[in-house]
Amino acid sequence: MNKVIPISIWSKGMINCFLIKGTEKHILVDTGVPNSEKKIMRQLKKQGINKKDIGLIIITHAHIDHFGSAYKLKQLLQAPILAHQLDIESYITGKANISTMKLNKPQWWFFKQIIKNQKTEPFQPDILISGDLEYDLKKWGINGKVIHTPGHTPGSLSIILENGEAIIMDMMASGILLGGVMFHKRIKHPPFHDNLIELKNSFDKVLSVKAEIFYLGHGGPVNKTQITRYYNKYLKNISSKSYA
Repeated sequence: MNKVIPISIWSKGMINCFLIKGTEKHILVDTGVPNSEKKIMRQLKKQGINKKDIGLIIITHAHIDHFGSAYKLKQLLQAPILAHQLDIESYITGKANISTMKLNKPQWWFFKQIIKNQKTEPFQPDILISGDLEYDLKKWGINGKVIHTPGHTPGSLSIILENGEAIIMDMMASGILLGGVMFHKRIKHPPFHDNLIELKNSFDKVLSVKAEIFYLGHGGPVNKTQITRYYNKYLKNISSKSYA
């Protein structure tokens, strides 16, 4: 049976990666900040996962707290990396595209200044999704798919599993500060989104699937009721005219 297992990069859900267990191979979703590879490898070992059984690494979007250790983990796990074409510039330069980091609240300005010059080892994705094409995960014994959910970044990806679980990473967040510490069920914007109109459309797509548990990059997990509450509070009334 497929199952999502959180991999903690920063404690209390402040930065999350995930392991999806498959019947043939397993999938690592995101790789944390730079130099997270040892922490991730320890947690895989704790879960009884042999590194040879990781068949794929999925990078959900081009922010450095999600692809920071991709290059090193690709070497350690000898697994291909899947990503979306629209975020490739960041992957091949090792630097996040600051132009997509539009502040959701003014107070996140200081955080943007801290991270805007961060760099990591660049990498070339082995599997590139383009447009709104979906990617089936059955090759790894996983009943699910990868879908394009832009809005946080142009190339953001989500994973939808048939067991009722979904990984939507930074489409939204919960908790306080960077999604962690406490109040994990309190819905909130993450620090940045690229395009709220696209994000709204992506939530329409996510809310149409039969998922009940949604895993986040910062905070969570949350349920469908909380997802709907977030949508109604932050996105429902956004239009092209109001967002311009």
